[in-house]
Amino acid sequence: MKHNDDLVLNVIKANAKPLTAYEILSKVQKVKKIQPMSVYRSLKNLQTQGKIHKSNQSKSFLLCNENDHEHVHNPVLVICNDCGKTEELEVNSFSKLLANLKTKAQFQFQNFQMEVSSTCKGCN
Repeated sequence: MKHNDDLVLNVIKANAKPLTAYEILSKVQKVKKIQPMSVYRSLKNLQTQGKIHKSNQSKSFLLCNENDHEHVHNPVLVICNDCGKTEELEVNSFSKLLANLKTKAQFQFQNFQMEVSSTCKGCN
């Protein structure tokens, strides 16, 4: 893994909440002078490696729950509408559900990312 990728991954690991690219850039710049494109490149690399996920809803990045990064899995993220807290859910039940789903266009659900909006217990 490249040095910039390590820096970006360590910033994500050190934060309990998902971070936007600009928040990550700000934290990495405290350690090293780095251009925004380098952070975006590292984020893309880390996503490709399966080490992080991007929430399209909140435009933030979070650490993957899976320890085995040798495979690509289908992340299911749940995001609190109020505070933005984000968790990755166990994907097996969703994979089984989608595998049995019949669509008119006969979609194949081998690769997917799902995001569920809800409200966490702390915001209820």
